[in-house]
Amino acid sequence: MRPDQRYARRRLAPAVLAALGVAGLLACTVPAAQAQSAGATPAAMDCGGTLEGAVWRRWDEGGLAFVQQQLIAQRLVTEGDTYALYHFEIYFHNLLAMAQRCQRIARQAQLAGLVGSTYAQLAPAPGNQPGRAWICRGGPECSHSIRLRNTEVMLNSTQFLAFASSLANGMSRAVRTAVPGDFVEQTARIAREHLERWNAPAAQDALRKRIAARPEDVKDSSSRLFLTDRDLWQIAIYADLAGMLATRPRLALAAGVDEAGFAAMKAHLDLLLRLLAARITVQVLPHAEGKAGKSVTVADLDAGFWRLYDDNRYAGYTGRDKPVACKRDPARPQVFTVQTHIHAERFAPVANIGWDISHARRLVHVFDAIERNRAAMAQVFGIAPAGLPSQDTIGAFARQMRVHVWNQDRARPLFTNYFSGANGWYRVNYDNGTGNCAEGFPPYGLVESFPTGGFATWPGLHALGARLYELTQSAREEDRDFIAAHYPGLGGQHGDSRRMLAELMFWPTLVRRHGAR
Repeated sequence: MRPDQRYARRRLAPAVLAALGVAGLLACTVPAAQAQSAGATPAAMDCGGTLEGAVWRRWDEGGLAFVQQQLIAQRLVTEGDTYALYHFEIYFHNLLAMAQRCQRIARQAQLAGLVGSTYAQLAPAPGNQPGRAWICRGGPECSHSIRLRNTEVMLNSTQFLAFASSLANGMSRAVRTAVPGDFVEQTARIAREHLERWNAPAAQDALRKRIAARPEDVKDSSSRLFLTDRDLWQIAIYADLAGMLATRPRLALAAGVDEAGFAAMKAHLDLLLRLLAARITVQVLPHAEGKAGKSVTVADLDAGFWRLYDDNRYAGYTGRDKPVACKRDPARPQVFTVQTHIHAERFAPVANIGWDISHARRLVHVFDAIERNRAAMAQVFGIAPAGLPSQDTIGAFARQMRVHVWNQDRARPLFTNYFSGANGWYRVNYDNGTGNCAEGFPPYGLVESFPTGGFATWPGLHALGARLYELTQSAREEDRDFIAAHYPGLGGQHGDSRRMLAELMFWPTLVRRHGAR
């Protein structure tokens, strides 16, 4: 696998959970929590309602211990596996967003204590680079890949720092809590160190080349011209750092941001925002959603840039038969062989393909960071309103999900694999560097990304999330069969611990403040 492809080759949450060994930690807590499941009435989904109460019971009875014991103590500290930081964000960013919506300051302080405990694992950045970094020394990916071992995996750092920065920004406005040390100050300083390191001249040159690129410039399966999740997370970090600095102006000195630092940050953020703007495709659809005479504006991300990427080489195949099969070697159980039944060359690349819906979950929290910090980004970094995605543009992504990704079935909601609306196979014969074999995701194979990814918080999509919640709580056999077939993580088919984590990702997205986000 080429180094320039490495950033996107991450395990999806379902594959990770099977390898975490958390069943013993969590299984004993699940039955009691399930017995207290909330109803699906509108009041139950308000802050302070029964669903929020059920979320915090899940957290208290298993989620908190999972973070403390599995993610931090075992994986990050003992194994040196910084992918624990990646999964911290994936599993619990929706929980944090709910705590912020519902103004649960004590819960945010609890999360800050967990995040703050990871700061002790920062070490001098490798290769004479400035600042500190989380260095990946163990775990499946870093143990098996010489390119990742003893390095900073930027995806992990950006993703986790976006979570930490959102949390610190919210707490910068709160009354001081009992979190050890000044969590806001620590986080601002760590964010500044990382952003400074990531703003090297080579990184700026790469940004300029990508800003100027067009889909036809992609000639092979390389990812070097893509808009990546790392780019989005850096925008989110800048946005929340601006929020912190606007609320506490004296924080700049403590964080080590001087006049030259502000200028460098503004230049870097401007490039990142220009790249994002260049990769948003807006389309006006006449007579969409069955409303005669009324057009609908939708938006997609990086359309056409991913058409030749290895993960998407079967995006044009929508059959149910598996293109490849993974066969375990009887003599060596840890070794797999791949048998190809359907060759990718049979299918032309999907011309407008961009992000899959699992990776697109990043948009939920990145757009949230932009939205809550518009004024602060102008005040601190001098970003003009036109330099940020507008509210209409952000809304167009929600409409894209509603028009092209959703299957239009309110009773049995499903969602295509790709944000463009394409629904071919994804990540066939995927290799994340661990030696495992993955047969790929069939059409509608990524549907759990809708409930667990936070999309139900977007305008017009809450009702679909609420319907899925009803289906997961239903005693009807046909409803249980539907969930088992398409949303197995939420139905318990992969174990109680997996279900608990899936619900801690999903349920918070349904909780609203006074019936609104």
